[in-house]
Amino acid sequence: MNATAHLTAPIVSKRDLAKAKTRRALLKSALRLYSSEGAQGMSMNKIAKGAGIAQPSFYNNFDSLDALQNELSAQLKDSYLSPMRLAWIDMLKNYDVLNTDHFNQQCERCLMMIFDSAFQNIALFQHLLEDRPRLEASIKSPSALKNGLGNLVTDIQEEWAEIFIQGLQLSGRSFERTEVNLCVDIASAQVHELILGCHQQRYSRPQAIAALKASFDALFAHFLQGGRRS
Repeated sequence: MNATAHLTAPIVSKRDLAKAKTRRALLKSALRLYSSEGAQGMSMNKIAKGAGIAQPSFYNNFDSLDALQNELSAQLKDSYLSPMRLAWIDMLKNYDVLNTDHFNQQCERCLMMIFDSAFQNIALFQHLLEDRPRLEASIKSPSALKNGLGNLVTDIQEEWAEIFIQGLQLSGRSFERTEVNLCVDIASAQVHELILGCHQQRYSRPQAIAALKASFDALFAHFLQGGRRS
Protein backbone atom coordinates (compact mmCIF):
# COMPACT_ATOMS: atom_id res chain seq x y z
CA MET A 1 0.00 0.00 0.00
CA ASN A 2 1.43 3.41 -0.90
CA ALA A 3 1.57 6.38 1.45
CA THR A 4 -1.29 8.22 -0.25
CA ALA A 5 -3.62 5.24 0.03
CA HIS A 6 -2.68 4.89 3.67
CA LEU A 7 -3.43 8.57 4.38
CA THR A 8 -6.83 8.47 2.65
CA ALA A 9 -7.99 5.18 4.22
CA PRO A 10 -11.14 5.72 6.31
CA ILE A 11 -10.62 5.79 10.04
CA VAL A 12 -13.14 3.79 12.05
CA SER A 13 -13.53 4.98 15.61
CA LYS A 14 -13.89 2.72 18.62
CA ARG A 15 -17.38 4.14 19.04
CA ASP A 16 -18.36 3.10 15.50
CA LEU A 17 -16.92 -0.38 16.05
CA ALA A 18 -18.83 -0.72 19.31
CA LYS A 19 -22.07 0.41 17.64
CA ALA A 20 -21.60 -2.08 14.79
CA LYS A 21 -20.99 -4.84 17.35
CA THR A 22 -24.15 -3.90 19.22
CA ARG A 23 -26.21 -3.90 15.99
CA ARG A 24 -24.96 -7.39 15.16
CA ALA A 25 -25.80 -8.53 18.69
CA LEU A 26 -29.33 -7.13 18.37
CA LEU A 27 -29.87 -8.83 15.01
CA LYS A 28 -28.60 -12.16 16.37
CA SER A 29 -30.82 -11.80 19.43
CA ALA A 30 -33.85 -11.06 17.23
CA LEU A 31 -33.10 -14.09 15.07
CA ARG A 32 -32.85 -16.36 18.12
CA LEU A 33 -36.05 -14.92 19.55
CA TYR A 34 -38.06 -15.28 16.34
CA SER A 35 -36.75 -18.81 15.85
CA SER A 36 -37.95 -19.81 19.32
CA GLU A 37 -41.15 -17.78 19.72
CA GLY A 38 -42.20 -16.48 16.29
CA ALA A 39 -43.73 -13.07 15.63
CA GLN A 40 -45.84 -13.04 18.79
CA GLY A 41 -42.74 -13.25 20.98
CA MET A 42 -40.89 -10.34 19.38
CA SER A 43 -40.37 -7.23 21.52
CA MET A 44 -37.67 -4.60 21.88
CA ASN A 45 -37.23 -5.49 25.55
CA LYS A 46 -36.62 -9.18 24.86
CA ILE A 47 -34.30 -8.45 21.94
CA ALA A 48 -32.28 -5.92 23.94
CA LYS A 49 -32.05 -8.28 26.90
CA GLY A 50 -30.86 -11.10 24.63
CA ALA A 51 -28.19 -8.78 23.21
CA GLY A 52 -27.04 -7.79 26.70
CA ILE A 53 -28.00 -4.12 26.48
CA ALA A 54 -30.58 -1.85 28.13
CA GLN A 55 -33.79 -1.32 26.19
CA PRO A 56 -33.29 2.48 25.79
CA SER A 57 -30.03 1.71 23.94
CA PHE A 58 -32.07 -0.11 21.30
CA TYR A 59 -32.97 3.26 19.76
CA ASN A 60 -29.30 4.15 19.33
CA ASN A 61 -29.14 1.40 16.73
CA PHE A 62 -32.63 1.03 15.22
CA ASP A 63 -35.50 3.51 14.94
CA SER A 64 -38.09 0.84 15.68
CA LEU A 65 -38.73 -2.88 15.98
CA ASP A 66 -39.92 -2.87 12.36
CA ALA A 67 -36.63 -1.28 11.24
CA LEU A 68 -34.67 -4.08 12.91
CA GLN A 69 -36.92 -6.76 11.44
CA ASN A 70 -36.66 -5.24 7.97
CA GLU A 71 -32.86 -5.36 8.12
CA LEU A 72 -32.91 -8.92 9.47
CA SER A 73 -35.39 -9.94 6.77
CA ALA A 74 -33.13 -8.53 4.03
CA GLN A 75 -30.13 -10.38 5.46
CA LEU A 76 -32.04 -13.66 5.69
CA LYS A 77 -33.36 -13.36 2.13
CA ASP A 78 -29.88 -12.70 0.77
CA SER A 79 -28.36 -15.53 2.82
CA TYR A 80 -31.06 -17.94 1.61
CA LEU A 81 -31.00 -17.03 -2.08
CA SER A 82 -27.38 -16.09 -2.79
CA PRO A 83 -25.92 -19.63 -2.82
CA MET A 84 -28.51 -20.94 -5.27
CA ARG A 85 -29.51 -17.98 -7.47
CA LEU A 86 -26.86 -18.57 -10.16
CA ALA A 87 -27.35 -22.35 -10.06
CA TRP A 88 -31.07 -22.02 -10.89
CA ILE A 89 -30.51 -19.39 -13.58
CA ASP A 90 -27.78 -21.46 -15.24
CA MET A 91 -29.94 -24.59 -15.17
CA LEU A 92 -32.79 -22.81 -16.96
CA LYS A 93 -30.50 -20.90 -19.31
CA ASN A 94 -28.76 -24.11 -20.40
CA TYR A 95 -31.92 -26.20 -20.68
CA ASP A 96 -31.59 -26.68 -24.45
CA VAL A 97 -28.00 -27.95 -24.28
CA LEU A 98 -28.42 -30.30 -21.32
CA ASN A 99 -29.44 -33.90 -21.85
CA THR A 100 -32.06 -35.39 -19.56
CA ASP A 101 -29.60 -36.89 -17.08
CA HIS A 102 -27.59 -33.69 -16.71
CA PHE A 103 -30.71 -31.57 -16.33
CA ASN A 104 -32.09 -33.91 -13.66
CA GLN A 105 -28.76 -33.81 -11.82
CA GLN A 106 -28.75 -30.02 -11.82
CA CYS A 107 -32.39 -29.88 -10.77
CA GLU A 108 -31.71 -32.28 -7.89
CA ARG A 109 -28.70 -30.21 -6.81
CA CYS A 110 -30.75 -27.02 -6.83
CA LEU A 111 -33.55 -28.60 -4.79
CA MET A 112 -31.04 -29.98 -2.29
CA MET A 113 -29.69 -26.46 -1.82
CA ILE A 114 -33.19 -25.26 -0.92
CA PHE A 115 -33.64 -28.07 1.61
CA ASP A 116 -30.17 -27.52 3.10
CA SER A 117 -30.86 -23.81 3.53
CA ALA A 118 -34.22 -24.42 5.22
CA PHE A 119 -32.77 -27.02 7.58
CA GLN A 120 -30.01 -24.67 8.73
CA ASN A 121 -32.71 -23.12 10.93
CA ILE A 122 -35.82 -25.23 10.60
CA ALA A 123 -37.43 -23.59 13.65
CA LEU A 124 -37.20 -20.19 11.94
CA PHE A 125 -38.58 -21.71 8.73
CA GLN A 126 -41.58 -23.15 10.59
CA HIS A 127 -42.38 -19.89 12.36
CA LEU A 128 -42.16 -17.91 9.11
CA LEU A 129 -44.70 -20.22 7.48
CA GLU A 130 -46.97 -20.32 10.54
CA ASP A 131 -46.92 -16.55 11.09
CA ARG A 132 -47.44 -15.55 7.47
CA PRO A 133 -51.24 -16.03 7.17
CA ARG A 134 -51.82 -14.70 10.68
CA LEU A 135 -49.85 -11.52 10.04
CA GLU A 136 -51.37 -10.94 6.62
CA ALA A 137 -54.88 -11.31 8.05
CA SER A 138 -54.20 -8.93 10.93
CA ILE A 139 -52.62 -6.08 8.92
CA LYS A 140 -55.11 -3.80 7.19
CA SER A 141 -52.77 -1.59 5.19
CA PRO A 142 -51.19 -3.28 2.13
CA SER A 143 -48.02 -1.23 2.62
CA ALA A 144 -47.70 -2.55 6.16
CA LEU A 145 -47.23 -6.07 4.82
CA LYS A 146 -43.72 -5.05 3.87
CA ASN A 147 -42.80 -4.47 7.52
CA GLY A 148 -40.98 -6.96 9.68
CA LEU A 149 -40.43 -10.64 9.02
CA GLY A 150 -44.05 -11.41 8.19
CA ASN A 151 -43.55 -10.82 4.48
CA LEU A 152 -40.24 -12.67 4.12
CA VAL A 153 -41.75 -15.80 2.57
CA THR A 154 -43.67 -13.70 0.04
CA ASP A 155 -40.54 -11.67 -0.75
CA ILE A 156 -38.62 -14.88 -1.39
CA GLN A 157 -41.36 -16.21 -3.68
CA GLU A 158 -41.28 -12.97 -5.66
CA GLU A 159 -37.51 -13.28 -5.95
CA TRP A 160 -37.88 -16.90 -7.16
CA ALA A 161 -40.20 -15.65 -9.90
CA GLU A 162 -37.57 -13.10 -10.95
CA ILE A 163 -34.88 -15.81 -10.95
CA PHE A 164 -37.05 -18.05 -13.14
CA ILE A 165 -37.86 -15.16 -15.47
CA GLN A 166 -34.17 -14.31 -15.83
CA GLY A 167 -33.39 -17.92 -16.72
CA LEU A 168 -36.18 -17.99 -19.31
CA GLN A 169 -35.00 -14.72 -20.82
CA LEU A 170 -31.42 -15.96 -21.11
CA SER A 171 -32.68 -19.11 -22.84
CA GLY A 172 -34.51 -16.94 -25.41
CA ARG A 173 -38.02 -18.05 -24.42
CA SER A 174 -41.20 -15.99 -24.36
CA PHE A 175 -43.58 -16.18 -21.40
CA GLU A 176 -46.35 -14.43 -19.51
CA ARG A 177 -45.17 -13.01 -16.19
CA THR A 178 -48.50 -13.82 -14.53
CA GLU A 179 -48.13 -17.49 -15.51
CA VAL A 180 -44.62 -17.58 -14.05
CA ASN A 181 -45.89 -16.05 -10.79
CA LEU A 182 -48.68 -18.62 -10.58
CA CYS A 183 -46.36 -21.59 -11.19
CA VAL A 184 -43.77 -20.31 -8.72
CA ASP A 185 -46.42 -19.85 -6.03
CA ILE A 186 -47.65 -23.42 -6.58
CA ALA A 187 -44.11 -24.80 -6.58
CA SER A 188 -43.20 -22.85 -3.43
CA ALA A 189 -46.20 -24.25 -1.56
CA GLN A 190 -45.14 -27.78 -2.55
CA VAL A 191 -41.55 -27.16 -1.44
CA HIS A 192 -42.66 -25.76 1.92
CA GLU A 193 -44.99 -28.68 2.59
CA LEU A 194 -42.39 -31.31 1.72
CA ILE A 195 -39.66 -29.62 3.80
CA LEU A 196 -41.94 -29.71 6.82
CA GLY A 197 -42.85 -33.32 6.03
CA CYS A 198 -39.17 -34.27 6.03
CA HIS A 199 -38.67 -32.45 9.32
CA GLN A 200 -41.57 -34.40 10.80
CA GLN A 201 -39.98 -37.59 9.38
CA ARG A 202 -43.05 -38.55 7.38
CA TYR A 203 -40.71 -39.35 4.48
CA SER A 204 -37.07 -38.95 3.52
CA ARG A 205 -35.42 -36.02 1.77
CA PRO A 206 -34.58 -38.09 -1.36
CA GLN A 207 -38.26 -39.08 -1.61
CA ALA A 208 -39.36 -35.46 -1.30
CA ILE A 209 -36.87 -34.22 -3.89
CA ALA A 210 -37.85 -36.99 -6.34
CA ALA A 211 -41.52 -36.01 -5.95
CA LEU A 212 -40.67 -32.33 -6.48
CA LYS A 213 -38.67 -33.04 -9.63
CA ALA A 214 -41.61 -34.92 -11.12
CA SER A 215 -44.02 -32.17 -10.11
CA PHE A 216 -41.78 -29.41 -11.49
CA ASP A 217 -41.45 -31.24 -14.82
CA ALA A 218 -45.24 -31.12 -15.19
CA LEU A 219 -45.69 -27.65 -13.72
CA PHE A 220 -43.07 -25.85 -15.80
CA ALA A 221 -43.14 -28.02 -18.95
CA HIS A 222 -44.98 -25.50 -21.11
CA PHE A 223 -42.34 -22.85 -20.38
CA LEU A 224 -39.55 -25.13 -21.57
CA GLN A 225 -41.11 -26.66 -24.69
CA GLY A 226 -38.87 -26.95 -27.71
CA GLY A 227 -35.75 -27.98 -25.80
CA ARG A 228 -33.24 -30.40 -27.25
CA ARG A 229 -32.94 -32.74 -24.28
CA SER A 230 -32.85 -36.46 -24.99
